[in-house]
Amino acid sequence: MFCPGDETGKHVAFRTLCRKVWEFDSPPGHKFVKIIDLSQTVSETSLLYPGDFDIELKQTESMEKGASHNGEVIKAGVHVLTHLDSPGHQIRGGKMVQDYPLEKFVQQAILINLLDKKEIKKEDLEPYQDKIKKVGALLIRTGFDKIIERYEQDADFRQKTKINVNDLPQFTQDCAEWLSSFGNLELIGVDSLTVGNKIIHNAFLQKDILLVEGLFLENAPENFVLHCFPWKLKNVNGAPCRAVALI
Repeated sequence: MFCPGDETGKHVAFRTLCRKVWEFDSPPGHKFVKIIDLSQTVSETSLLYPGDFDIELKQTESMEKGASHNGEVIKAGVHVLTHLDSPGHQIRGGKMVQDYPLEKFVQQAILINLLDKKEIKKEDLEPYQDKIKKVGALLIRTGFDKIIERYEQDADFRQKTKINVNDLPQFTQDCAEWLSSFGNLELIGVDSLTVGNKIIHNAFLQKDILLVEGLFLENAPENFVLHCFPWKLKNVNGAPCRAVALI
């Protein structure tokens, strides 16, 4: 990657972004050699948060039917699948996605596996607090991403499975408030469809900690650089994002 050498105008911001990617706590001479996709596939059979509008993917032009080209349209909410929440999602007058610089979406991350946990508790994370305080993004995997994956791929499983809010792994209030007090975290991510109720959201969002929900974390290592750039949408409080791990 080439970073411009002058320190004026937009090049300053670009150099800062470059440093966030290439100058994290990596060993001397380390080069990123692998990209791991952490995002869900957008599909009409995807598992959605209870009450969300269905995803629609529709072909609008077909060369087989005589059109000069093929084309499709998508209809979906901004808080579906792998997506990011900004403060405006839960806080009146809160920041929108467009209010953040790109640097916010590139963070050194730590992944903590809490498999089969329905509640993400403070006591679960206390043994890792020194590590958490050294990164900008904390990601939690409960194993719910495997349910999401199976639901999207297995028609029989979809017919037999009905998910309600209480089935979703979530942070407890004291855990969310504890993490939000650290001062170093910029992003919190989970493989669940939500981090929790409004109180949980607000605990993070009031401290300007953005939330990434619906991640696929099975193949992610413990430490990596997280990229989760949201769609460049105007006046929205959330946006789908393509999250990846650089290792």
